[in-house]
Amino acid sequence: MRVLKIGRSSSNNIVVNDPTVSSQHASLTISDAGELRIKDLNSRNGTFVNGRRIFQETLITSKDVIKAGNSVIDWQRHLNAPKAVRQVPVIDAAAITRRKTIGRTSANDIVVAYSDVSGSHAQLFEKSNGDIAIADSGSTNGTYVNGHKISTHILRPGDTIMLANKYPLDWSNAFPKVNQEQYLPQNNVPAKTNKTKTLLIASVFIVVVVAAAGFLFVQKPWEAQGPALFVSVSALSPEEIYARYKKSVVLIMGAYYYETARGYYSVDDNGRIVRINSEDDAIFYTGTGFIVSNDGKIITNKHVAAPWEYDDDVIAAIKKATGETNVEGRLAFIGCFLNDTYVSGIQDLIRCTPLKTGATKDIDVAVLQINSKTLPGGAETIIDLNQAVITDDGLVVGASLFTIGFPAGFDLGMTAQGIQANNQDGKITQIRGDVEFGHNIAVEHGASGSPVFNEYGKLVGIINAGYEKKQGYNMAVKAKYAVELVK
Repeated sequence: MRVLKIGRSSSNNIVVNDPTVSSQHASLTISDAGELRIKDLNSRNGTFVNGRRIFQETLITSKDVIKAGNSVIDWQRHLNAPKAVRQVPVIDAAAITRRKTIGRTSANDIVVAYSDVSGSHAQLFEKSNGDIAIADSGSTNGTYVNGHKISTHILRPGDTIMLANKYPLDWSNAFPKVNQEQYLPQNNVPAKTNKTKTLLIASVFIVVVVAAAGFLFVQKPWEAQGPALFVSVSALSPEEIYARYKKSVVLIMGAYYYETARGYYSVDDNGRIVRINSEDDAIFYTGTGFIVSNDGKIITNKHVAAPWEYDDDVIAAIKKATGETNVEGRLAFIGCFLNDTYVSGIQDLIRCTPLKTGATKDIDVAVLQINSKTLPGGAETIIDLNQAVITDDGLVVGASLFTIGFPAGFDLGMTAQGIQANNQDGKITQIRGDVEFGHNIAVEHGASGSPVFNEYGKLVGIINAGYEKKQGYNMAVKAKYAVELVK
């Protein structure tokens, strides 16, 4: 049996330089049979397994995520046990024309940000004969086609792919058709000329129709840009949208508590009301935001800036437990970390101040501002609300969407390259009235406040809600409410 001590002190086997980690924080026991158990050593800020605080020695597996205070612990590399070598199916490289990787991390072409999806889960291949194939990349929880676990499989129209047998993957548009003009024989001048004429005629026809219609759909996303002789309507790839806005998106971290005339209160992970004496015992949480001005204004959700306003049940429980009639929510602090930066602890947090929130709970939008009222180093771009917002006319069911954010907070965001946002895509599924629209982008706690773009890179909304066990039925607040709040 071996015991690995975890904590801030240099005497530990696993040293974590984070002020939210106690000197002697937790212990990890590895039995001779290979059984793994984690125990909290009465730490101030707690030990967490897959997001849940533990209060007794807990059995874990190698895929569980352990946090001490606010730090995710890279504990697996300390086990000194050789990892099993997974056999990844081999596909003839000479037969492959295009390839896309699928997995949990942002390095993949298709990101599916769930903890039970492997970092490198599977790959899609287009073969030279036109076939599309999928190969599992040695994932922990498997890849399934039509309900059957596979290693490799040639896909046919109508086949359904499920990652970890839980998350559907839309593969039908993974490899858009290539423009066939490039394959016309170069010595066949008449054929190429005729093709060119057809394209020119079609283009002229499209321009005339769009002009006659007053740019029914296309003009609206850009009308805030002012007069222009020509506006490009070329769609952007998810990679291009991510590259354009990745430095605008931030991971928000905050902590809050409840104040009464008798003292300060918080809620533990078991839902119990507890009295507290310092902000170290406040309720910590994460979310997403995006920078919209050169003086450091950040858009996020109202429930990120003022979470207690959505905690009616908790406030009622505190009133019942204390006999108080007045319970007020208070921020201990709120701030942000920049995407694609290294974070060593809470000392790297860029402190912010809430400025405005939506007038009602339904208008789930808020504005924060960086305390220095400047753009921090590394924030190279902003999402300019005067230039980059689409109006309601451009919101139609079936339209493509893309988002950049931090689902699951540090659990997914913390990587060897620092914190990295995830890029997800989906479609508008429902118009829900004047305030919200529905979408099927996968969401998780921490994604709240993520910007949602259309395929032209224009801001259409802010992710604000979803069903934890019913992915595909999620909501976003329309972008116009962010514009109104910043004015």
